[in-house]
Amino acid sequence: MYQRFINTALVAALAVTMAGCGTKAIKPTERKPAKLVNIQTPVAVLTQVSSIRLDQGRSGFSRRNTNLRKDVIDLQIAPLADGMIAASRSGIVSGYMGESIAWQYNAEDVITGGVGIDDQGSVAVIGTRSGKLIALDARTGAARWVVELASSSLAPALISGDKVIVITNSGTIFGLDINSGATVWQYATQVPNTSVRGMAKPLALDARTVLIGGADGRIHALDTMTGAPVWTRRVGLAMGSGEIDQLRDIDGTPTVVDHYLYAASYSGQLAEFDMTTGRTMFVSELSSTKKLTTLADAVIGSSTDGDVVAFNRMTGEKLWENHDLKYRGLTNPVTIGTYIAVGDADGVVHILNHQGQIISRANTKGALTNLTVINNRLYAQSADGVVTVWQF
Repeated sequence: MYQRFINTALVAALAVTMAGCGTKAIKPTERKPAKLVNIQTPVAVLTQVSSIRLDQGRSGFSRRNTNLRKDVIDLQIAPLADGMIAASRSGIVSGYMGESIAWQYNAEDVITGGVGIDDQGSVAVIGTRSGKLIALDARTGAARWVVELASSSLAPALISGDKVIVITNSGTIFGLDINSGATVWQYATQVPNTSVRGMAKPLALDARTVLIGGADGRIHALDTMTGAPVWTRRVGLAMGSGEIDQLRDIDGTPTVVDHYLYAASYSGQLAEFDMTTGRTMFVSELSSTKKLTTLADAVIGSSTDGDVVAFNRMTGEKLWENHDLKYRGLTNPVTIGTYIAVGDADGVVHILNHQGQIISRANTKGALTNLTVINNRLYAQSADGVVTVWQF
């Protein structure tokens, strides 16, 4: 049996990937991205701190490999107290002290997952297209260990305690020993023959529980130490008998506020669960492959069509929706102070107020797939290998 992946990126043709085979492009329905609306009175929210173009090595990756340029891989930077670690798709991992390169490591393969890092900022983990998982010393770039998994991963690994937890394209979740890379446990989820290309980074719920969003439309809670299932919750539902109608992936990392869990699926369900009782609080309508964010009493998501939508996070009632960014290929929304930021496939970061109105913009170079907020700073890595940091 083979598995196929559907790439929903609006900047490229729809792609189907068969295990062991190449990528086959399928032309989607042509949808023209919305033009940027005029902002009458812009509000200054972000101040750019730095912009760094990552080293692509000698491969000429960004110029020669057209297929991989179209395949926008969701790489994420790992901020450190005095710098950051970033990986380029060409295989170069760079550790930065401020804006200066402190070290580099060449994985000699396309990097598809990373950068994962532990809470102490001592171990960084990346995954490659061939299925290698590589742990590096975050201060020196020296390889601690390299292991080969059954398939590659498209999300950063989670480091929780002494375990490195990673989900692979085959649907198998691995718990590895942080010191040796040895497999301590593995847990197999049911993966349909066809799924959306992408996956959610695992989330540590607490010291003993990890949450995984799966291509089967479920949230899996596993024991971090043993990999034993603790509970599962269904979010995504098949909407018909056709291949596309069967897609129900959860590709956005679950969002947890207090004892409430929020997650959205590609098939159009946004659900809230009370983790103390197991009760489903609400199910609303939102097709998304991105992580949600919260602001005050709202849970906010970006849809696969390019809408930004806010719901009451206790009732699921729709509070507002913004259609100004239709078909622009949006990232996950993030909360910055009292505002919401969302990036797009043209490298534009849009700032919305709590009522969903666009009040400011910032720009970088290349398609954006993910935004990260840490300590009042907004981080974005583009498909062109540009990492931009803003203060707010």
